[in-house]
Amino acid sequence: MEHFWLIWLVSVLCAACIIPVQSRTIRRQVQRQAAMYPAAKVPPASVLVALMMLQTCIFLALATAAGLWLLPSTGLRLWFVEYWSQKATLPFSLPAFWAVSVVSGIVAGGVVALVDRSFFQPQMTVRRREEPISNRLFGLLSSFYGGVCEEVFMRLGVMTVAVFLAQKLGLAGISYWLGIAVAAIAFACAHLPGNYMTYGKSSVVTRWTLLLNGMLGILFGCLFWQYGLEAAIISHFCADIVLHVILNKNRK
Repeated sequence: MEHFWLIWLVSVLCAACIIPVQSRTIRRQVQRQAAMYPAAKVPPASVLVALMMLQTCIFLALATAAGLWLLPSTGLRLWFVEYWSQKATLPFSLPAFWAVSVVSGIVAGGVVALVDRSFFQPQMTVRRREEPISNRLFGLLSSFYGGVCEEVFMRLGVMTVAVFLAQKLGLAGISYWLGIAVAAIAFACAHLPGNYMTYGKSSVVTRWTLLLNGMLGILFGCLFWQYGLEAAIISHFCADIVLHVILNKNRK
């Protein structure tokens, strides 16, 4: 639990980056609800955003605490944090760490974009609502949230707990792969509600969401296992930069 406040505060700051994106989305939802049900009392968008942030901060605290508490028992590490704070010996070189983290994210983002545009986007011709990440600034802000917060939730939280439970159940030989799979599935499923709102609920959207996010989740889980949580964060951030900033169709 030594690094709880560092990880939690950094993740909360990154969660705050998503406020402009979420504010725009929630404001539209409030306006839509008010138009559909004029007599209903709809809370102001600012209140809903504040509640969303409070909920996110609580969940980040829980994921960070659970992950750090169980981490020593699993063999998973925060290699870069330990190197920086305790001068721990790394099992790999720093250039290798940065190369694997950055290059894997860039390549993964490019592969996901290629598969998306080649196989899935042609089938998704109807969009019910405007996409939340509508410009490159929002894409950059979302990349901080995705890279840090989602990795704290899914890898430090979900994957660490899954690995710990698998090892306690006598499945040590496959515990890391089980943890990677569980976290990847949770990561993919977490994207379903937002994609259903944007593209509509259909089998194509479901397959698209689960496959592409599942692929990324497996990559980030493997990086957490072999190079530490920080490698997964950097790779996730780089993949989001490719997808939501470099390849963003809006030029604003």
